[in-house]
Amino acid sequence: MPCMDPHDRATSVWYRIAGLISRKQKDLAVSIIAAEIRSAQQEALRNAADRVSEPGAKTILHELARRANPPPT
Repeated sequence: MPCMDPHDRATSVWYRIAGLISRKQKDLAVSIIAAEIRSAQQEALRNAADRVSEPGAKTILHELARRANPPPT
């Protein structure tokens, strides 16, 4: 999946949650914010894994990235 420019991503999230909050759907807005945080964390961990050369560190970073965004239950 191509990475979105951080500013554009933040602007997009802002407009999505602003609309929800104005319609008194704060729980959904909080869920979106939490998902965006997990997604950004996962992306940062994957980028770090791409930059390290030690196989053990790569494995750990990939595992952390996997855990950062668990599948829905």
